[in-house]
Amino acid sequence: MMVSNWFTLSADTFLWLKGHYGLAYNTDNKKKVLFSLSENIEKICQQLLITENLYSAELTQNEMRDREVTQWMDSLIKIKAGFLSENVTYEKRPVSLNPILKVQDKKEYYEKKHNDGFGGEILENLHDLIFYINGSDHGNNTNYKQTLFPLKGCQTLDSSKIISFIRNSRNPFLNTINLVGNVFSYPGIEELNTYFSDNQIQSTVYILIQDFIANVNRMKEIHWQDTTQFIFLIDSVFDVSLFRDIDFIFSIRAFVRSENDYSQYLSLLKNISDNHTIKYIPLYNNENLDFFRSNVFIDQEVIEDIDLPKNEVFMHQTLNIEDFGKLTIVPDGLVYANVNAPSLGTINDSPYSIVYKEFIEGKSWFKIRAFFPCNECIYQWLCPSPSNYETVIGQPNLCKIHT
Repeated sequence: MMVSNWFTLSADTFLWLKGHYGLAYNTDNKKKVLFSLSENIEKICQQLLITENLYSAELTQNEMRDREVTQWMDSLIKIKAGFLSENVTYEKRPVSLNPILKVQDKKEYYEKKHNDGFGGEILENLHDLIFYINGSDHGNNTNYKQTLFPLKGCQTLDSSKIISFIRNSRNPFLNTINLVGNVFSYPGIEELNTYFSDNQIQSTVYILIQDFIANVNRMKEIHWQDTTQFIFLIDSVFDVSLFRDIDFIFSIRAFVRSENDYSQYLSLLKNISDNHTIKYIPLYNNENLDFFRSNVFIDQEVIEDIDLPKNEVFMHQTLNIEDFGKLTIVPDGLVYANVNAPSLGTINDSPYSIVYKEFIEGKSWFKIRAFFPCNECIYQWLCPSPSNYETVIGQPNLCKIHT
């Protein structure tokens, strides 16, 4: 009975080949090995990637004597990405499972369900609704293309239409209703709060700090539900002593366009209680690309520190983590899967028809790094999903390796 030597990768290990390089990533311990592809190493890798081989490759005596091959195997064994079995028969060879993504809820699945009249479950993919309820005197009609930031203007979303849209969107996975704008000048805030309270819906309010300061005395006049969360948006220096009189938990998002902005806000907010989460959000203004290159763009060192679990690698391969499951409705009633993409409809349309359209025709929820130059990079599925920054800046990625 013929015996052979076998090299086997663990089921938790991804193996990617691009050009002259390969990358083995063990999602169990988050360790990686980047390696060059010699002729023998590439041959073994190609065998490993054939599904029918069950993540094992039979090694020839020549390959076993190849120093590059043995060093390569040792490096993978060291991070527990694979193991060597010597003098084993074919019948008793080790087997493993190549981590291949299998998607059941493909576009074709929902097309068939839709055509058969049973497509309602597609709404279970809707997780977050973002309503730009009105404008703010301090808003900005460019910033919202990058992050949640109130618009400037006087248009207002009808509260009854918001409630109707939410009611028709309800599903077990709809987590949060987000309200962006000046809630104090919004005429339907009491109606919304009553609806949220009656239906046990969690809401999050995004409001510029200037609008909050101007209306802080009205906080107790409005019947906020207990689960309402406030996120204060800071885009200018203000009197931070105001926070001493706030008796509820809130979060802060401070927008920075330069290192000076960051230092200024860091000093301003340094004495805020640990109970309050602070995030510093970069904003591109057409003049601070160098700031983004220094502080936002990622390099190989940063990528090598990325430690995604297996399910997140799978998600990167099939959907946009930034956008998937979100719909944004702006004050004129238009609905977007991403505000930088074409509108999918209006608030008067059914959420089902909008979600179905995004699944079948949309360009946001499933925008992944399948384009040049990312599709030629060994780190393709470890990098974050494409973001609004890339769209606004006009670059395919925020990467120092491939730009």
